[in-house]
Amino acid sequence: MVAVERALDDPALPDDRARADAIRPAMVELVHAGDAIPDAACESLDGAAVGNLVHADPAGRFHVLAVVFPEGTSSGVHHHGCWGVIGYLRGGDEETRYRELAREGDHVELEEASRHVWHQGDVTYLLPPEEGWHRVRNPGPGTGVSVHVLCRLPADHPHHFYDRDSHRLVPFPLLETAPGRWQATLMPDP
Repeated sequence: MVAVERALDDPALPDDRARADAIRPAMVELVHAGDAIPDAACESLDGAAVGNLVHADPAGRFHVLAVVFPEGTSSGVHHHGCWGVIGYLRGGDEETRYRELAREGDHVELEEASRHVWHQGDVTYLLPPEEGWHRVRNPGPGTGVSVHVLCRLPADHPHHFYDRDSHRLVPFPLLETAPGRWQATLMPDP
């Protein structure tokens, strides 16, 4: 957490990419330590994907989740509206990133930009607007656990789901579904 606080407080770092680069060494150290995250934070929620809260910045600038994707689960295509640094602690995930081609109101056109399989020890970033759209799935074997340092607090993190059929953005907030356990939840149409 100290590395994140320093990066966010450093006026010499001009943008989110520079701040993510400053956070990266601490994330690399954390995911290689192997035991830096409590075992309880590496458990799914009744077999479903979940973000287990490890730290919430008292000033509301960032939070740390141990994100658990059991084998065969997927996030669906979604957008993070602000920065994040992700390190893979256990297992891995296949991440597909998307490029936004056009947007009119809540209608969006996307195209696949890249696909990458992340493994234990890897570190990547979310840097919207160009690098905010993605889908994560765990093809297995086993459960994937990644550590996410994300902007704001979980309830305030800007998060939208992409409905592939209608090409609409749908609210996809992180909701605390059990104490300290956060799940992205599709919200009904208003």
